[in-house]
Amino acid sequence: MWRRIAPRHAPIGRILSAAAAECARRPARANAPWTKALFAPFADSKGWPDGLGWRRRARAWAGPRVPMRVGIGAGMSLRKFFPLLLQARIGRIASAAIAGCVGRLALGAALGLGIGLDITPAMAAPPMDANQAREIAADAYVYAYPLVLMDVARRVQTNVQAPDTSLGAGAPVNRFAHMSRAAEPLLHGLPYPDLDTLWSQLWFDVSREPLLIEVPDARGRYYSITLSDMWADAFAALGSRTVQDGARVYAIVGPDWHGKLPKPAEIIRAPTAAGLLRVRIAYGGVRDLGSAQGFQMALDATPLSRWGKKTVPPDGHFDVALSRRAPVDQVAEMKPQAYFAAYAELVSRYPPHAGDGPMLLRMARLGLAPGQRFDWSSLPASLQAAVEAGVQRGQASVRSPVQPRPRGGDAWRMPDRRLGSYGTDYALRARAARALGAVALPEDEIVLRAHADSDGRPLDGSFRYEVRFDRGQLPPADVLWSMTLYNDRRELFDNQVNLYAVGTRHPLTPGQGGVLTAYVQYAQPTGEQVRNWLPAPQSGRFTLVMRLYQPGQDAIEGLWQPPTIRRIQ
Repeated sequence: MWRRIAPRHAPIGRILSAAAAECARRPARANAPWTKALFAPFADSKGWPDGLGWRRRARAWAGPRVPMRVGIGAGMSLRKFFPLLLQARIGRIASAAIAGCVGRLALGAALGLGIGLDITPAMAAPPMDANQAREIAADAYVYAYPLVLMDVARRVQTNVQAPDTSLGAGAPVNRFAHMSRAAEPLLHGLPYPDLDTLWSQLWFDVSREPLLIEVPDARGRYYSITLSDMWADAFAALGSRTVQDGARVYAIVGPDWHGKLPKPAEIIRAPTAAGLLRVRIAYGGVRDLGSAQGFQMALDATPLSRWGKKTVPPDGHFDVALSRRAPVDQVAEMKPQAYFAAYAELVSRYPPHAGDGPMLLRMARLGLAPGQRFDWSSLPASLQAAVEAGVQRGQASVRSPVQPRPRGGDAWRMPDRRLGSYGTDYALRARAARALGAVALPEDEIVLRAHADSDGRPLDGSFRYEVRFDRGQLPPADVLWSMTLYNDRRELFDNQVNLYAVGTRHPLTPGQGGVLTAYVQYAQPTGEQVRNWLPAPQSGRFTLVMRLYQPGQDAIEGLWQPPTIRRIQ
């Protein structure tokens, strides 16, 4: 049976062969404990044995992520079922089933399970040399980075007694923090503030019980909600793009939770028991700010046990000993032994994704296996030095730009369309987590940056620039778009006319032939050009940031050509 499995799965085949042989000596009753452990999570709402299936991860392009289900006949033999099972996410399923037959087997590292299982000598890999250890350590650092960073960020941003409802700096677990202030030049410490939206965020923990999220009726207002797991992958996208107006209740539940929910609640199953929820709320300038804030403050989160009860949420706990330094800096300063020890502890709580098995097999050679404590002292001194060198290489990879440098003639750094849903591109995931955090899917938001003109020269306030949109080439966005100027401190540039962006809410006036040109310069232009003026600093570097909310398909696919940026001599 197991000879049909590909050679790279041979160790798995040998182990499952032993398990199957032991199970064959026992009656395979539908109600046997091991059978229930294997198939119960797949039973449909009517219970066993009406339908079987397995779950695999789906891209969260729209709405709550609904796992794709592949039907398996109740009478399918193990000969056909187990090879298919190898391709599914079987961490919490196969382990329980086989443990019921043959005890504690070495499947954890081989299959990439989020469980603690021993690695048997039969699965041991050949000895490593220093070069191999260095390469594995570099890849392992990149792979683990989002998980370690997300956990540090979670601890920093939830280390407060009460939510920050002004700048959104933090809130206790399962409570909202709100950035409810309109962006302005005097708003310091917040890089690239957004003039188009308010935002809110919530670090959720559903390890004990579901969390119910109440969203008020948007009444035509654009908003988006992105839920990300502890690996910084988006697993659900909600909001105006995916649902109609009307008040809604969403129940975030853990990967293994089963139970009853209040009738209005729509279930969202999180791949990890903790994660981040982020909300963007559009507003149309100062006059609309109060209404947008009202929608924002009506967002609410309630644990299931307190649903329907008039109780005041408990205060959070502030730990004075916990560092408040930027999470990115804290992770960068971790020694290899501390970094990998943190990863080993976290991966036992937040299981890897379905396709991570090959990477986990490589990492197991360094003693990095899910559910096992990382023992730095077990590595010989020569390998410790190699691992340290590999970590330095991994750090350099993580610091690389998320958006590649523009091609010749292009000024804008275009985002990767895989942002938010990375698959096995661990380098992109790590770089995005470091630079952007947990990001929205490109169907909801695309952000472009220009640090140089179309000839590759840095943007500098000492010069004048024309940003030219050819006829029919305005940014394709169903909701709104904007182009905002930021100074060298990544803040809005304070100017006498209080104008910081052009776009949907401050439209450009067409010129000859329908061409739209924005004039980016310090001195006020003369004549008709003043209508399309975007003030710049008198000197020094600056950046242009273009945002598209609910972008069109051409922008998502990279087919839309952004405007040129030409320096005027």
